[in-house]
Amino acid sequence: MQDTYIWHKHHLYRRQIIIVLLLLLPAFGFGQRNAMQNDFKYHTKKYHFGIVLGMGFGDYRIRQNALFAQSDSILSIRSKHGVSFGIGALASYHINRHIEFRTLPGFLFCDKDLTYEFSDGTIVKKTLPQVYFDFPFEMKFKTEPLKDIKLYLIAGVKYGFDLGASFKGRKDRDMPLQLRHDFGINYGVGMEIHLPLFILSPEFKVFNSVLNIHQPNNELIYSKYMKGLYNRNFCFSLIFEG
Repeated sequence: MQDTYIWHKHHLYRRQIIIVLLLLLPAFGFGQRNAMQNDFKYHTKKYHFGIVLGMGFGDYRIRQNALFAQSDSILSIRSKHGVSFGIGALASYHINRHIEFRTLPGFLFCDKDLTYEFSDGTIVKKTLPQVYFDFPFEMKFKTEPLKDIKLYLIAGVKYGFDLGASFKGRKDRDMPLQLRHDFGINYGVGMEIHLPLFILSPEFKVFNSVLNIHQPNNELIYSKYMKGLYNRNFCFSLIFEG
């Protein structure tokens, strides 16, 4: 009797699951059809716009000078990764179905550290808050769609202007100075997810500066041993394209 009850109960559950799946199938089909229509809409437009939200981390690439090699008072200068946050806009021009030219002007907020270790055991950390207004220009190369997903590669250049250079803490007499202007190379990968109403693009990108932002000052111990400072950032972004 118990076996009959259990079998009847499982049969009812199985029938309920089948009914739910049948009800959901049209919804899946409708969503896929809208995704295909959404993809076609972007193919036929010459340009589109979006919003960019990003988080990541950044540090400095440090180049020491000859004084560092000759000095017996300082052992090392290191840079520790600091957390970054970015917000911006997207404007993209469609060259063809697989290639776009785009720009993503926005603001990048990041605190970066320089840690100095001296021969007497003293360790000093200098925190440099950065607020960059970035203006990148990038090429985007997309694959054919796999259902409602496209993979892509990006490569380009970026100019940055450091608004944080005017902060009070950055003007302290014992703080290493940096130039306001920066320029470097962007590259990364991403994925377009074509949804019925918009495109969601998770993206990972690396920035390597080619411009030395260090401002030499041989009178300052925290500056005199460095030949160059170069920004390096790693960022994960969500782009909402409409």
